[in-house]
Amino acid sequence: MTINVVCRKDAINRNHLAPLALVFTHDRHRKFVGLGMSVLLEHWDFEKQRPAENCPGDAEIKFQITIN
Repeated sequence: MTINVVCRKDAINRNHLAPLALVFTHDRHRKFVGLGMSVLLEHWDFEKQRPAENCPGDAEIKFQITIN
């Protein structure tokens, strides 16, 4: 089983925020669980799958990721 954090570009809301989700993968089956947080696309590093250096509130996002 693998667990990753992703920024869902396919679910952008009208405020141009993309929700963050945990993705559980087991035997090629994927389950998305929302974190209840959203970020602007320019505040997310898609290569490293974590908040970018210029992201406001990145400490809170990292904290929520480690708790969940």
